[in-house]
Amino acid sequence: MAGADDAGDALDALVAGQRPAGGWAFASSPGTRPQAFTLVVQLAERLLAPLGLATWDLVVVRSPGTPAAGLALLEGWRRTGRERYLAAARRAGDLLVDTQLAHGGWFSELPVEGSATPWWFRWTADLRAMLDDDVTPGAIRFLLELWSATGDARYRAAAERGIVLVAGAQLESGAWPLDARPSWLRRLHPHFEDQPALNDGATPFAVTTLLLASSTLGRPDLLARARRAGDWLVRVQGPPPHAGWAQQYTPHDTPAPARVFELPALATWETRYAIEALLALAEATGDARYCTSAVAAARWLDASRLGPACWARFHDLETGAPLFVDAVGRLVASSADARPGYSWMGEFGIPWVLARAGVSGARARYRLPGDPGRCEEDPAPPRPLAGPRALAAAAGERLAGPARAAVCQAASP
Repeated sequence: MAGADDAGDALDALVAGQRPAGGWAFASSPGTRPQAFTLVVQLAERLLAPLGLATWDLVVVRSPGTPAAGLALLEGWRRTGRERYLAAARRAGDLLVDTQLAHGGWFSELPVEGSATPWWFRWTADLRAMLDDDVTPGAIRFLLELWSATGDARYRAAAERGIVLVAGAQLESGAWPLDARPSWLRRLHPHFEDQPALNDGATPFAVTTLLLASSTLGRPDLLARARRAGDWLVRVQGPPPHAGWAQQYTPHDTPAPARVFELPALATWETRYAIEALLALAEATGDARYCTSAVAAARWLDASRLGPACWARFHDLETGAPLFVDAVGRLVASSADARPGYSWMGEFGIPWVLARAGVSGARARYRLPGDPGRCEEDPAPPRPLAGPRALAAAAGERLAGPARAAVCQAASP
């Protein structure tokens, strides 16, 4: 079984490292608790740990997290028939069903006691279903695939609840925001997370998830929603030769800032996600506009390399020059001077998508969403993935194999 055997070590390690609740956590030292990375859980740890009340386990959902690991195990089972992979995938699916929030979505990390989340977490997280980092969309795709594999109606029901949330969060423009926040909270406290967004894959992940849901559930209405988002992507794309996308946009379709170090700029990692969504739309619909847009963007990425497999994340909207920004929003010379803890340079899975679009014929490794990779030209590379997230990324890469030809193949320039 090509691919499955290559991924066997990573899949076996995922099974061995599965948390008692059924998911996977960030890397941690033996005998220590996984470290919280979201503000709400960090605050709870600070307040309750001294009282001996911080007894929950922590499970990561953001990619590459529990849904990505579950999808890899499910694919490993399909290719090998090894029942331990399916059993582990089902435990992960059961956890997602049990921890689904009242609004139908999920949060990027889950404190878990038994198979449930604490009341204080549900009260807070119900105000913010996360669409970026493939959190809620990834969970939906995993549950749909589990339902297809097992016929268990619980997985379909949870996926359909998530789909209701995603559909309801679609903006008038056709795009999606980073988070699905209640309308009263958006009015009371407007935030950049309500803007039309590609940041961390928000709109592209929603597109590919609805395409899968449309074909799996026989729902053309979801295909129509995905097409609305694809039309928005075509509309806001930068003009050639800088035919990429920004991380986020205003309601008037102009590039917008987010955090202080996220200036309006073309974003290569997010452009990779947009191309993947457009290729999927082209294959689902046969609409040549999506091909034209995807190939133009792939050509911009190909021309923007800083090395054989290295890209800056941000580029100037007008000149296309690489941009690096410090923690207070000032332009700096390189990633070494930029705000730490951010992926300013990387491989970003771009070579894979260039091969898919026919712009490059080179063999390229697949990279799961959320894994920036490293490039030799980066003077301050991010820390590599570690622990279960690294295993999920490795399994996903090996199971994907070489990039297959897309319906959109670039003609000679």
